[in-house]
Amino acid sequence: MAATKTIERTASVIMTAFAAAYLAGAYLLIPIPMIKQQVGPSVFPKAVGLLMLGISLANLIIQFRGKAKEDEARAVIIGAEDKVETKADIKLMGIMLGLMVAYALLFDHLGYALTTFTVFLAGTLVLDRKHFVRDLIIAFISSFGLQLVFAKLLKVALPAGPLSLIGF
Repeated sequence: MAATKTIERTASVIMTAFAAAYLAGAYLLIPIPMIKQQVGPSVFPKAVGLLMLGISLANLIIQFRGKAKEDEARAVIIGAEDKVETKADIKLMGIMLGLMVAYALLFDHLGYALTTFTVFLAGTLVLDRKHFVRDLIIAFISSFGLQLVFAKLLKVALPAGPLSLIGF
């Protein structure tokens, strides 16, 4: 149990450092556009960096204050103690990593909506989800809905892939 605590504390410190570095990069590396825009290219990376830093700082505080023990006790109560104590499934992590690499490689060719839809569905099938219809609906609404939000509301062009042939 002490080794797990050390690993979790180390991970929270590393994640906080990564989030701080990401946020610094968002502020220092993205150039200011020449044209005045409401939503410039640095807004989203800065928002993601702030969220990551906030969440990782909260996790860091939880790990060093000992609140994680309460979470483990709660997990035992609801019957999730097996999930807390089991080892990582390397095969599953490899498949999910492969899906992430496939997402990055297919993104420009298939476009945001189709790639997100496909990889989301593949990920839920790999994770042994039993609610295929629900996952199908969520994948469709989130991928195509976000494509529309970015294109129409935010005026940010995401890759459309083959959907550009039908004006999407």
